[in-house]
Amino acid sequence: MYVTTTIPYVNARPHLGHALELVQADVLARHHRRRGAPVRFQTGSDDNSLKNVLAAEAAGVPVRELVGRNAAAFEALRGPLGVSFDAFIRTSAHPAHRAGVERIWKETAHDLYQRHYEGLYCVGCEQFYQEGPCPDGHPGPLQTVSEQNWFFRLSRYQDALLGLIGSGRLRIEPAARRNEVLAFVAAGLSDISVSRSAARARGWGIPVPGDPGQVIYVWWDALANYVTALDEPGAYGRWWVREQDKVHIVGKGVIRFHAVHWPAMLLSAGRPLPTAIFVHDYITAAFPADGGPPRGGGGRR
Repeated sequence: MYVTTTIPYVNARPHLGHALELVQADVLARHHRRRGAPVRFQTGSDDNSLKNVLAAEAAGVPVRELVGRNAAAFEALRGPLGVSFDAFIRTSAHPAHRAGVERIWKETAHDLYQRHYEGLYCVGCEQFYQEGPCPDGHPGPLQTVSEQNWFFRLSRYQDALLGLIGSGRLRIEPAARRNEVLAFVAAGLSDISVSRSAARARGWGIPVPGDPGQVIYVWWDALANYVTALDEPGAYGRWWVREQDKVHIVGKGVIRFHAVHWPAMLLSAGRPLPTAIFVHDYITAAFPADGGPPRGGGGRR
């Protein structure tokens, strides 16, 4: 089994939600190891985000220093949580990651094109929305962004995704999340912006091959980690091509990236797909006015 977590932004130190996902993945990995199955358990940090750049600016430190310090805190969770991951990838420092992202960009070139775009952008989500406020509750108004970007023909893969998810070849659990994804895809897919201006990104990120004025969109960059980190001799073939049980553990807020964008990227690149996406909800807690311990209930992670 190849089991992965999402790789979190490192604009701040870890919180309880990150522990939840790591422990869930660890339970799955340990269960299969105890049954005698070979397992690779991988996690990491998403370093190439505008959120990280803005956090570094606010702290008055270089971006590389901030992401290095916070990524180390995430990797150090291995000790207090007792998690057994085999590999930890940092997208700004892993020796094979940039080349791997560039390779996928070139493999999908037949589905990439340039056009001008104007929309509302949430830095917290690193995502464009049709209207505000941010559906995930990030504070402040959405930013109006107008720029020339590279786009990916996501719309081309609507029928293929419906077939894969509907047939169970790409398994999404629980069923409520699978139905959510199917409804989203069936409603019609639009092409997505997969680059940002280097100026807006402050020059942080992986440049678009052949277009240094643009950097590759952080989600396109981050999703690729599931294959770029398989850089040991024979690892990609063993764990991505031949492995029959490739499982992503993800939070409900990023399901569309993992269950729609990522499979479409892989289809475009002619690469194998994951086999399952297990989706968890958020940890929620309501704190009483007296400052005592939480009593359960609403709130965001």
